Amino acid sequence: MFLGRFLGWILLFVAVFTASAEAVAALETGEYISLATSDVLTIITGISPQLADTFPKTLLLWPAWINIGLIGLMLIFLCRKKKYKNAFAGK
Repeated sequence: MFLGRFLGWILLFVAVFTASAEAVAALETGEYISLATSDVLTIITGISPQLADTFPKTLLLWPAWINIGLIGLMLIFLCRKKKYKNAFAGK
């Protein structure tokens, strides 16, 4: 569980840094093109994803910081410490 939370926090920080870098790039003069998730997958794997008009294609067209942040938040939430309540515990 610790590794999942740790990875989630790292992904969340990467998403914040990516969003701030895109904000700075948007303020520069000239044409601004956002970094899509499909671009990140192409950089990492070297293979360009080719999908039909489906929900996964829509997700791949979103900015990369949104998907990275959502994955990080899900990991933080799913790997949190669970508090079990015992019905017979004394108060």
